[in-house]
Amino acid sequence: MEFFFFLDVYADRQLIDYYILSFKLGNLKSVDLKEWSGKSYIVGIKDWERFRKTTYDIVLYELGDEIERFRDIETALREGYSIAYKEATRRGARRIVPAIGYGNPPADVVKRFFPVPFEFERFPEDLDSFLEDIVRSTPSELSTRGIEDDEIPF
Repeated sequence: MEFFFFLDVYADRQLIDYYILSFKLGNLKSVDLKEWSGKSYIVGIKDWERFRKTTYDIVLYELGDEIERFRDIETALREGYSIAYKEATRRGARRIVPAIGYGNPPADVVKRFFPVPFEFERFPEDLDSFLEDIVRSTPSELSTRGIEDDEIPF
């Protein structure tokens, strides 16, 4: 069965989502799958060795163009994240972290292959307070839309 991982990184607040790792998996027993919008996504890896040994036809793409083919998933993940990290560095980002979610590798896989140590932000315990703090700290010029001269205000 064919799968893919988005090797997305955040360069400060900008998402770099150019890199996709496509692969085929010969044994589904090594992974946890979830279905979303009619597609199956790998959300966990139960047996890394079995997963690693049964992946094949591994290809790294940049914006849909093939960059390189790999014989093993570990080298492909390491190389893909390295390329994405270098792109974020080239942009002058101060904080570079991997994206996590549907389509991205599971968090334990990302921690294993991301080129530098990182910490995930903890999800706020009190979401309402967290969002209120964001609203309070956002400058008013960013939260109101300016009216152009030729627009009719409502």
